[in-house]
Amino acid sequence: MIRVMKLEKMFKRAVEIGMQSDVRDKKYFDKYFKKQKDAQKSAKGWKKDIFDDERTWNPYTDCRVINGSGKEEVKVLMVGIDIETPEVLLADRLREKGQKIDCLFIHHPEGRALADLEKVMPLQIDVLAKAGVPVNHSEAQLKPRMNKIWRAIHADNLFRTERAAELLDIPAFCCHTITDNLVWAFMEKHICSKSFDDLSEIVDALMKIPEYEYYAKKGNPPIIVNGSGSNRTGKIVATEFTGGTNGPEDQLKEQSKAGVGTILSMHVTEKTLDAAKEHHVNMIQCSHMASDAIGINLLIDKLQKEDKGIKTVDTSGFIRVKRK
Repeated sequence: MIRVMKLEKMFKRAVEIGMQSDVRDKKYFDKYFKKQKDAQKSAKGWKKDIFDDERTWNPYTDCRVINGSGKEEVKVLMVGIDIETPEVLLADRLREKGQKIDCLFIHHPEGRALADLEKVMPLQIDVLAKAGVPVNHSEAQLKPRMNKIWRAIHADNLFRTERAAELLDIPAFCCHTITDNLVWAFMEKHICSKSFDDLSEIVDALMKIPEYEYYAKKGNPPIIVNGSGSNRTGKIVATEFTGGTNGPEDQLKEQSKAGVGTILSMHVTEKTLDAAKEHHVNMIQCSHMASDAIGINLLIDKLQKEDKGIKTVDTSGFIRVKRK
């Protein structure tokens, strides 16, 4: 008899896999969970009523089950980088036409996962520390940016997708920083740790990765946004691949001072680009959707090793690429 993975187990395994690819170690997570459990015990009144119990085992506030009991058997995932109400309706329509869909796998956070996005941003401090930036500098620069993100999200209508999934009875979960950690580790291993003579060689290496090749054919290749193909690379980092969203532009100066020559990014803001130009840091904007797809693919590969029966319906920017 083949056992089918249930939603709760699938999501908890995803969290564990995300932690295994995190720049922070087990000791960090043990301390984090202890602090959360202590806070849970000491919470009183309305603070106890709204305490997020999931924090005692899941460090990624932008990753959570947003609809479902967790007991649902999951054989077929409809996977999308952005899944909002139109995609939930698409899932319902596909079901009507006979396509089995047990659950939505959403990359960019929705519902409560989006409400708590800024809480994952301190991960950026540790990513930057690996690149040589002092933690006290990163922490001081990050706090105002976190507050800005929180204020912006706080005013949004956050729960449309979650409610649509509830009304149509479609289980759903978000995996954002979990899969971003996976693609960050992938880039560290396959690009940042390698030696390249110039930026054009980095782009050539990126183009050998199937997801980037696919999106390049669609007109969305990796592009050099600061520097030229003949520029020497210096130290290569992927400091803009995980940690919720873009960090403050001030971090460019700190990375330059730490000896960083080239930054790989999923998406570069104009202010970040201006800072890169000012501090003479090369930047390559790797296709955002392709980068997200790599992280999702790496997670699904790992889940399928434990349950070979898992299948996907690929939507909303996601393409399935299997790796050994």
